[in-house]
Amino acid sequence: MQLKIKNNRSGFTLIELLVVIAIIGLLASVITVAAGSARLKSRDAKRLSDMQQIKSGLDIYYNLGFGYPATAGWNTAQSNFTQVSCSGTPALKVPQDPLNATTPTYTYTYTQGGTSSAGCGGTVYSNYKVQFKTEGATSIGAAGTYYLSASNGITSTAPF
Repeated sequence: MQLKIKNNRSGFTLIELLVVIAIIGLLASVITVAAGSARLKSRDAKRLSDMQQIKSGLDIYYNLGFGYPATAGWNTAQSNFTQVSCSGTPALKVPQDPLNATTPTYTYTYTQGGTSSAGCGGTVYSNYKVQFKTEGATSIGAAGTYYLSASNGITSTAPF
């Protein structure tokens, strides 16, 4: 008489489970790296958008006051930063860098430049520069420090 051994066990072997866990871990790490890169690109895109907003606001100020504002009052390292206005007419609320709250080295630093003259209820200037940093490569170049100015637009070289 022969004995028949029945194998009615259903389930997964230890090797199969380990392979599935390894694949899930690999996919999770790839997704985490991709999400970090997307956040960096998003912050840099916001910075470039902020520069366009600042340029537009400063152009409005220039048209109202016949020049660009003085450096005093610009400090985007603070959470309550300034609204730039000319004779009571708001021209620009200065945006804050996306990383500014956690990394104070990422700020928008405004500096007056050029010749001074009277306008907008005080002294105005013929040029300006706004210094900012990017974290990664963008449409303007590699990661690094850039300058927005009335005379040159966005460049990697300080205009003055």
